[in-house]
Amino acid sequence: MSIRLGIIGAGSIGEVHAKAALAAGQTVAGVADVNLEAATRMVAMLEETPVTGSISGSSGGASGCRAYASATQLLADDSVDAVVVCVPNRWHCEIASEAMRAGKDVLLEKPMGLNAAECQQAIEVAAQTERVLQIGMVHRHTAVGQAAKDVVEAGDLGNIYHAKAHLYRRRGVPGLGGWFTTKQISGGGPLVDIGVHVLDLACWLMDFPHIQRVSGKVYSQFGKRMQDYVYESMWAGPPKLDGVCDVEDSAHALIYFAGGGSLDLQVSWAMNWPGDSSEEENLLALFGDRGGMTFKLESDHLTVASERHGRNVDTRVMLPEIDPFVRQATSFAACVKSREMPLATGEQGRLVLSILDAIYQSSQADQDVVLDV
Repeated sequence: MSIRLGIIGAGSIGEVHAKAALAAGQTVAGVADVNLEAATRMVAMLEETPVTGSISGSSGGASGCRAYASATQLLADDSVDAVVVCVPNRWHCEIASEAMRAGKDVLLEKPMGLNAAECQQAIEVAAQTERVLQIGMVHRHTAVGQAAKDVVEAGDLGNIYHAKAHLYRRRGVPGLGGWFTTKQISGGGPLVDIGVHVLDLACWLMDFPHIQRVSGKVYSQFGKRMQDYVYESMWAGPPKLDGVCDVEDSAHALIYFAGGGSLDLQVSWAMNWPGDSSEEENLLALFGDRGGMTFKLESDHLTVASERHGRNVDTRVMLPEIDPFVRQATSFAACVKSREMPLATGEQGRLVLSILDAIYQSSQADQDVVLDV
């Protein structure tokens, strides 16, 4: 399903979204970045990207794509139907709101914002302007994420009373000293960067149960001595040792739901996690009174534990390889055309930020935080 799309933010994630849009049969009409040279480079790259066999059957492309020096300039183009906002976190809600006021539907990269309060403001703008606001929770669109949802909705797990959402990186601080590790711009460390993925996925699979309280603790160990940080590779690098690192490098929380359910959230960018402990470093697990389920992010299978004929049984469900960003782009385009509710809503994006806010508050106060969301 073809729409004319604008990309705001010419970094690596903007490139991922742009290529996914082309593969989904959409037209990339413009790229905006405060660094016009970066926007121009992306336009040139997209114009050279072959578009064959799009999954939608539509013929999109990047012919005639223009580079803009600001989001405002791109948003003035009346031929653009929608935009993907791929800028640093600090400007997510601000630019998304500007885009919706300009009449554009928005796919907003995660996290939705720096905190729940500014997320609420963007939600209100979406309601006032009647624009689609979809949050980029891309792991809902993976093969394993979709299959896990099918298992839950089929009732195979029964009443889910506990879940685990774990994602550890031994030494994976992105761009140490840059905007990722500067709280004023990023909003936080691994909680905000990768924690939103596993937290959102677990809550979505559990149908966003009502949250009563949160107990959390965050740690900042490696940023205290950036010059001594040992790593093998660095996404968004190289390190800037004269920069800032004032965010956490690991976070740990228990989230308690109404009715007695709970969620164990564990994430890290940097932690002395042994290399032979891989079974727990990337784990989503749901436990119900009829069955349980475990899987890894972007895995080619999931495992369901159940009982059959008086015996315990593990069933491995094998899954096809798909591109979740292409599937997300297709889903967004369908919502733009149909005006239906997106898979990942602004309200859900705000709820995830409410939990993150509570984890930081709990850690600072060294006590549980009561929520009503």
